[in-house]
Amino acid sequence: VISGGIDMTHKANKDVEPLSEASPTAADAARTKRLVAELRAVGAFEGEEQDRTRARAMVDIEGLVREWVESVYRRSEVPIPQEGGERRVMLMVPFGSYCLGVHSGDSDIDVLAIVPKHVTRQAFLAELEPILRQHPSVGTLHVVPESFVPVIKLVWDGVDIDLSCACLPLEAIPYPLDLTDSDFLKDLRDPKDVTCLNGPRVTYEILRRVRDVEAFRTVLRCIKMWARRRGIYSNIVGFPGGVAWAIMAAYVCQLYPHMDASMLIDKFFFLYKNWNFESPVKIASIDECRAPQGAAYMAQWSQNAIVRAMQIITPTYPVANATFNSCRSTVAVVKLEIEKAYGITQNVFLGKDHYSSLFTPVDFFQRYANYVAVECSAEDEASLKPCYAYLESQIRKLVERLESEYGVSLAHPCTEHFGPRRA
Repeated sequence: VISGGIDMTHKANKDVEPLSEASPTAADAARTKRLVAELRAVGAFEGEEQDRTRARAMVDIEGLVREWVESVYRRSEVPIPQEGGERRVMLMVPFGSYCLGVHSGDSDIDVLAIVPKHVTRQAFLAELEPILRQHPSVGTLHVVPESFVPVIKLVWDGVDIDLSCACLPLEAIPYPLDLTDSDFLKDLRDPKDVTCLNGPRVTYEILRRVRDVEAFRTVLRCIKMWARRRGIYSNIVGFPGGVAWAIMAAYVCQLYPHMDASMLIDKFFFLYKNWNFESPVKIASIDECRAPQGAAYMAQWSQNAIVRAMQIITPTYPVANATFNSCRSTVAVVKLEIEKAYGITQNVFLGKDHYSSLFTPVDFFQRYANYVAVECSAEDEASLKPCYAYLESQIRKLVERLESEYGVSLAHPCTEHFGPRRA
């Protein structure tokens, strides 16, 4: 799902030379066919009816947000641009897994509303909340104004939506708007707007940096499902999240540009089982991610930054470490799981195993002798959500303290939560 006006021309990573130009054989193609069949069997693809529900949700939410933005125009006594022309009231831009084309039935939709200068982020969060809450299609709704990307989290007809907002200093939004062009960022003075826009910008750049998008999508579907099943998919507790796994998959596609998905999966696990994750994974040269001239200063990752346990670097300005939350323990767990997965893919090539073995659920509660449970309690479920969200964000700090202050050699955070339950 790519918004109009986006330049999706392929761009090579000038810091990387392919390690192999090999193409798939008939046996490789047959393995890829079996891989896709297994991915369908384990739910890595969304059904047609679910896909239609998502599409309807996007249209309905866009209409509701547009009506509200138009009301702001009227209050501000600013002429409303005529729809269909080169100036729009607002734009709704999906990003993340839905835009990458790798969403499954339980995926959420990340969507950014790009609005003109008459609309403030504070008004967006405060005024849209009651409007959305009263809509019959909306289930749960929670506003998170203090997060890194301020967001309205809601469920619309059973679809989880994360709705954020970026404000451009313009009377109306130009259309088409090429978000891959960094020049339009130079007029932004609120760092939060740049941060919010980085969601779709990173998504588009990942797609532009791979030659065979369909092979990349199959690989990423596989990696996401494997990481979820093995309990190593959660940025907030210190494991790679969706963006980091996508960058890692894209980098492998750059090294082996003509291989198909089954070959790339094997190369993925081979490459990263030997990787020193303090060495950054980059799919674009840092030189290509410079701030546009005149842009407000924003801190970003550099080669001289403090080295984290894992460094997966985003491919647009401002560049950032997508695995900043990682620590020694989470990287050790990831490496262990990658090594196990490589053994499975090698056996698949030898005809001794099946891809289904990649997706065996993790045996977290049989693996260790000692566990620490963190409980969160509140008077009601509405009060519990912000409390739980805060506690979840602190788990990685608990892990780091266990490592540094108590000499724990490995503290493996669980990516699941249990509850809520009534007392």
